[in-house]
Amino acid sequence: MPIQDHIGTYDANQPTAFAGMVAEGQTARDVASKVVETAEVAFGLAVGRGTGDGSVKLSGAGFDGITVADKSRDADKFDVGEVAGVMRKGTIWVTASTAVDPSDPVTFTAATGVIGAGLATTITGAKFETTATLNELVRVYLG
Repeated sequence: MPIQDHIGTYDANQPTAFAGMVAEGQTARDVASKVVETAEVAFGLAVGRGTGDGSVKLSGAGFDGITVADKSRDADKFDVGEVAGVMRKGTIWVTASTAVDPSDPVTFTAATGVIGAGLATTITGAKFETTATLNELVRVYLG
C-alpha cells in the first residue's frame, strides 16, 4: 500500500538493499576514491586498476574492488572521469550474474564487472554471505 504525504507517494515496502549498498551498519573497512577510466561503471560491479594513478576501469588489471553506490547521483552509475567509491574490504550488496550460495567462490568477469559463481577470475579472500539466483541481490564479503 503506498504512503501519501505532502511531498508525494511512496511505496510502503522499501527493498532490503540495492546493488553497491554497503551491507553492514558499521563503517566500511576500506573504501578508496578512484577515478573511472574508459567507460561508465554501474554500482556494485567489480573493477580493476586503470592505466593512471588512482584510477579504475572495467577490464582493468586484476581486481581493485567493487563500486559503492552513491544515491545522491541521478543515475546508478559513475561516468568516465568521475570519482567512484571502491570497496576493497568490507561487505557489500551486488547483483548475482549466476546462481550463488555461500559455498561458491566469488568470481567476476573483467570485461563487464559482473559478479557470480564460476566466472573467469576469482576474488581472493571474498565469500558470498547469502544465497541468490540469477539477477538477485547477494551479500559479498571482501576480506
